[in-house]
Amino acid sequence: MKLTDKRYLKFEAMMLLCGVSVFCLLCGRLIYCNVEIDSGSGAIFILLFPFLLFYFSICGIPTWLLYKGNSWLKLAGYLYLFSALLLIIPLLTFVFDWNPVTANMRPDDIPVDEGKYITDNELIIMICVGWAMLLIIPVVFTSYLSKRCLMKEKQGHKWIIDSASRAIQGNLQSNVRAIAIGYRYNRLTLKCYLDSLPSEQDKEMLSDIAGEIISDFPPDKIPRTTEICEFSNVPISELDKLDSFIYIRTNER
Repeated sequence: MKLTDKRYLKFEAMMLLCGVSVFCLLCGRLIYCNVEIDSGSGAIFILLFPFLLFYFSICGIPTWLLYKGNSWLKLAGYLYLFSALLLIIPLLTFVFDWNPVTANMRPDDIPVDEGKYITDNELIIMICVGWAMLLIIPVVFTSYLSKRCLMKEKQGHKWIIDSASRAIQGNLQSNVRAIAIGYRYNRLTLKCYLDSLPSEQDKEMLSDIAGEIISDFPPDKIPRTTEICEFSNVPISELDKLDSFIYIRTNER
């Protein structure tokens, strides 16, 4: 989906809710474990709240861009992937010690007579695993809520026309004269009229437009598509408009 979609800002609000949910789970865990918080750790914990809000708002950008379709499970999968990797990859890249010689060395702050201790690498692995587990409930909850609130099933020809009008924004080439749309028996047909012979780039453009439209609906709403690119120099009034034109070049009107 596009960042220019009106629903994007509402989706980012859901990402903020996801950050709040993670913070609440952390608070609940600390209370359950009777963890004592001093002034220093308390300040860090307070700063963690805006950090989580910013963190999930960043994760929402690639999630929204890659998400296609109407499945909240797919949305949850993308969100979980980016939310987990955005923390885990930097930890494993910049903090984790990959040197086998120094990887299992005793930390400097552990007394010599202490038999059991956790190495820095073990601590990083525990953080990564804990973070991956902590994300599950907030991500599933906010993804389902996002689908219910923002991506409701849309019915009727008008919804398809509106979706197509959004899809063509920023996707058109200069050689496009007009684009016609038709919807019959769950089949979407797009016909693009060009002032030059169709190229692979023109076909990819029309395929992208079709993908944007399909992503706004459940899979069973538009299970089949037909995309046609053809050269035509006849007047617009003589072209087959299928159900209607969704685009006519300004100088053709």
